[in-house]
Amino acid sequence: MRSRPSSRARVRALVAVAAVASLAAVPVLVAPAAFAASPPIANATETAAVGSESMTAGAAILINEVNSDPADWIELTNIGTGAVDLSGWLLADNARLTDASHLQAIAAGTTLQPGGFVKLDYTAAGLGKGDEANLYLPDATTLVDTTTWPAGTHATSWGRCADGAGAFQPTTPTPGAANVCTVTPPPAPPLDPNWDDIEINEIASLNDDDPGNPGFGDAVELVNTGSHGVSIEGWYQTDSGAATGAAPLTLADLRTWDGDSLEPSGSWIVPAGGYVAFSSKKGLSGEGDAVKIYGPGADAATRQLVDEQAYGDGDAGVSDSYDSDARAFAACPDSSDEFWRVTQNSFGQDNTASCATKSRRLDTPVVLNEVSNVDGKAELLNTGSGPVDISGWELQDSQDAVVHTVPAGTALTAGAFYVADEIAGLDSADSLTLRRADDGASVVAYTWYEDGIASYSRCDLFGTVSYVETPTATWGTANACPGLSTETWPGAATVSVADAADAFTDLDANDEGDVSGAAFDPADPSILWVVMNKGRLFKMHAVDGVYQSFPEWAGGIPLRFADGGGELDSEGVTVAPDGAVYITSERDNGRAKDTSSNKVARFDVSAVTTATTELVATHEWDVNEFVTTGTNLGLEGITYVPDAFLVASGFEVGGVAYTASDFATPGLFVTAVEATGALHFFSLAAGAAPVEVKVESSGLPWSMDVAYDADRGVLWALCDDSCGGVYNLLEVVDGDFEVAHSFARPAGMPNLNNEGMAVAPVSTCADGFQRVVWADDGDTDGHSLRAGTLPCPQTGGPGEPGGPGEPTPTPTPSTPATPGPAADGQLTDATRGSVDAPASAAAGQTVTLFVGTQYTGDTVWVWLHSTPISLGAHVVSAAGTVTVTLPAGVSPGEHRLVVLDADGNVVGWTEVTVTGPLAATGADGAGLAATAGLAAALIAAGALAVVLRRRRAHA
Repeated sequence: MRSRPSSRARVRALVAVAAVASLAAVPVLVAPAAFAASPPIANATETAAVGSESMTAGAAILINEVNSDPADWIELTNIGTGAVDLSGWLLADNARLTDASHLQAIAAGTTLQPGGFVKLDYTAAGLGKGDEANLYLPDATTLVDTTTWPAGTHATSWGRCADGAGAFQPTTPTPGAANVCTVTPPPAPPLDPNWDDIEINEIASLNDDDPGNPGFGDAVELVNTGSHGVSIEGWYQTDSGAATGAAPLTLADLRTWDGDSLEPSGSWIVPAGGYVAFSSKKGLSGEGDAVKIYGPGADAATRQLVDEQAYGDGDAGVSDSYDSDARAFAACPDSSDEFWRVTQNSFGQDNTASCATKSRRLDTPVVLNEVSNVDGKAELLNTGSGPVDISGWELQDSQDAVVHTVPAGTALTAGAFYVADEIAGLDSADSLTLRRADDGASVVAYTWYEDGIASYSRCDLFGTVSYVETPTATWGTANACPGLSTETWPGAATVSVADAADAFTDLDANDEGDVSGAAFDPADPSILWVVMNKGRLFKMHAVDGVYQSFPEWAGGIPLRFADGGGELDSEGVTVAPDGAVYITSERDNGRAKDTSSNKVARFDVSAVTTATTELVATHEWDVNEFVTTGTNLGLEGITYVPDAFLVASGFEVGGVAYTASDFATPGLFVTAVEATGALHFFSLAAGAAPVEVKVESSGLPWSMDVAYDADRGVLWALCDDSCGGVYNLLEVVDGDFEVAHSFARPAGMPNLNNEGMAVAPVSTCADGFQRVVWADDGDTDGHSLRAGTLPCPQTGGPGEPGGPGEPTPTPTPSTPATPGPAADGQLTDATRGSVDAPASAAAGQTVTLFVGTQYTGDTVWVWLHSTPISLGAHVVSAAGTVTVTLPAGVSPGEHRLVVLDADGNVVGWTEVTVTGPLAATGADGAGLAATAGLAAALIAAGALAVVLRRRRAHA
């Protein structure tokens, strides 16, 4: 899955003074009447009569094997002790009960004996890649069993190991018989002697719902340039990744042109001069990727590389970096080695028509640095190291009208600015394109959706270059970019791994656990709820400091929407006073993962047993109209805040004190939005439409989680590795939540992709500290959970420190001593150690530094010399490495990276040549950023409250 372009989000920024009001003790609410009781969940062990014997049929019959290619069939097995009449039972694919045409009744007279197997052809609808097989009782309500195979792959076959009991895995097809769980692949077919005549001819990174696609996503076309037919049976394909990640092509993948459309090929042979198209076996990134084709072979080492073709950012379709109009990357002329971006594709056919639309992207160090449609000005900056002649360059608006032409004889030296004045015709929602006159190469430099405060400025924020609204225009000089200063994490500097290695199921084979949210259960803080963004919920408890799933929750339980289908892209989790678990989802991974669909779903978790196969939402609230973002950039975290706190803290809505009776629920749910950093407060009453009560700023450009801390009377807002791991503590000030503190991540924690944060309640305090658990979506080193501490707050009643109406004392940060820097005399050949790094790196670039496996698990401090600059504390990975980011402003030239231990001893050092800033193009490498209405007061205070559109790589 790749990044998608996101749309402008609604943002409301609130600015207030620095007074603090907080609540330390909030009463625990019992399940209120406003939370409706869950409807009964159908029991999958419903009793059915078989002859004169009655038995729990649903518990006895299980799906045992599924095949979706080349034939569609579902095998059932009977693990019970008596025969079961299956007459009228129902089979379905991932449409489940939502489409009657996908339901298929099992024929009358079908009886399955104990220990037996039956193969049932599924003809109601086709089973596809990443599909489901579902079995229902004849009542068309009770789900007996279900299985889902991995996204992007067919079930060929997909069976239980062991039969009727084990987990599903790829197996050898054995319809109507016991499964063979040791898969012996068939011998690879021979490589066609004319294999070298096959060339990659066209590539599109468009998704299957993008305009201009050929009818399917991530399209690849091969052409036979020879005079003989070529068999591609047994061939493999992958993206820019390693050959070991290549996946085999299947006959069902192949499509050929029949004169009107692309249809299933039915043959492995590509005729002389012919074409074949298919959907890439690996998702293709819009921001640049590659396609590689390999011949047959038992393993990657034995497969012949047939052809490979790379493409740049936006060359093959949409991009998050800029507005690309490309619809494919095609060989022009057809079958040649020269590729162009084209605005019309021609998959399955000669490229002549598409080549008529070919163009080049403007690749230049000159960028749009600042623009204001109100002032009618635009500023260009040469970010390169040499002069660039921009004579005759044109600035075009979104309608391709030329709004400015650069005069002849204009050249920009390195670091120089060019300001275009008196530009007319730019609108509140518009864009600027840079176009080089001599060859027509162009790029959309920036698109905005409303008037900026003074201008939109290109700024480096947290290592990502984006455009933000700035209150002061600085034409011809450096931009007035905002900044964010952080305090030392107030708890311990060290963190520990808090889960077993590979504890979470890798459902999409991306070698990541995809854990996104965590929350302690307020009714029993020994319970930690953890959610994966592949639609699974875990109930866990700590055993010797390591979180393990309860037996009935082993492997996590799949989550379904209220209609019983789909798969939640579950991101955040919280527990409300009714004891139910509420989960945010930003799309339906099972049915429409390329479409933004922001929802909050409620799950009754009170009756889970080892027989529970899934959880279906009892209620759900569609909040998509309130959260306008791109796909996979919407709802992330969620937390529940009770009315008692909101009233006592002086929380206001529209400048008026919050009144609990105005809303049907005894509290509000607060959701964090990734793309905007905004916090949306909702009243979510059972059976009613969601009510958006208020939108606040988290003070972060992107927000991955929000957590209510009842003991401190605050909200915690989290930004992941894109911000370097920043945690904002927000208190109610004059009716609004305002940032009281911005904390850096603990010094001993690497810059992880932490998307979830759970703070244990004060009742769990030990030795003056309470536990904090982070959820790492990147599953770094095979671990998704890590634990640290916060100093326990003071608590008390009204009038006491920390009580309602009194400020919560801010914990005194425990500032760990930072060793170093080392003296130049210490950096000798004898102290080089095993430290190694790339010979050169750009300013602002993140590099991997090898320290040595003997230091695995140790905390080290890294300094950049000559003028020593601390690059922070880092924990050495199992591979003996740490990652550091070179400062964006460091001077080019020779430098040294120095690693110290906690006592200031030199572990080792190495040289590195720092080049200029990271290479930029006319649209800037980080690209489009949707921005919030940024208040000048926040900029002046140094607090970052802009809201950006984040570019994120998907699994």
